[in-house]
Amino acid sequence: MHVRADSLDDELGATVDAAMELANVLLDASDADEPVDVAVRLRAVLVDHDFLRARGATVGEMAALADRCVPLARLMSTLPDAELADAVDSVNIELGSCAIAPSLSAHDGFALHIHWTSATTPFAHQVAVDLLMAIGQTLCDHGTRRFGRCAADDCGHLFYDSTKNRSRRFCADPRCASRTHTAAHRARRASE
Repeated sequence: MHVRADSLDDELGATVDAAMELANVLLDASDADEPVDVAVRLRAVLVDHDFLRARGATVGEMAALADRCVPLARLMSTLPDAELADAVDSVNIELGSCAIAPSLSAHDGFALHIHWTSATTPFAHQVAVDLLMAIGQTLCDHGTRRFGRCAADDCGHLFYDSTKNRSRRFCADPRCASRTHTAAHRARRASE
C-alpha cells in the first residue's frame, strides 16, 4: 500500500477506506443475482487507493485476492456493530494466519513507509496483510466507532468515517446521500 498522504492517519484512513470498499465489492458479489466481474472491480478500488502492484496484477492474482479477502469482507461487515474485544479477537485470528516481515521503504515518489510483507510475497497476501494492519491500527486508535454502515434505506454498504466529529452517515456512493436528502426534503414539503 502506498498512499500519498500528509500523515500516518491519512494513510491509515485511505487503507481502511480501501478495505471497506473491497468488502462492499465482495459482499455485493456474493448477494448478486447475476455474475459480477469481481476482479475488475477489486482492481479499480486498489488502483484508486494507490496499491501500485494492482495495476500489473494478473487475472489469476486478482482471483486469488478475491478468494483471500472473502473472510476479511465478512470480518469487516461485523465492525460497525462489534464490541471492541470481539473485533480485536477477529483481527488477531486473521493476523495469526499471516506471514509478516516488516521493512521500511521509500520508492516511486512515496515517502518512507512500512511494507508489512517482502517484495516477493504473493499479491493477495500482501494486500490482505496491508488491510489487516490498517484495520488493527485503527482499532487501537479509535476502537470500532469509526466503522459504519450506510444510512440510505436501500444500501447498507460499509464505510470508514475519517471525519473529525464522526459525522459521516453514507457510503462512498454519492447517490445514497442524495436520495436520502431528497426523500427527506420531499417529506418535509409534503407535511407543510
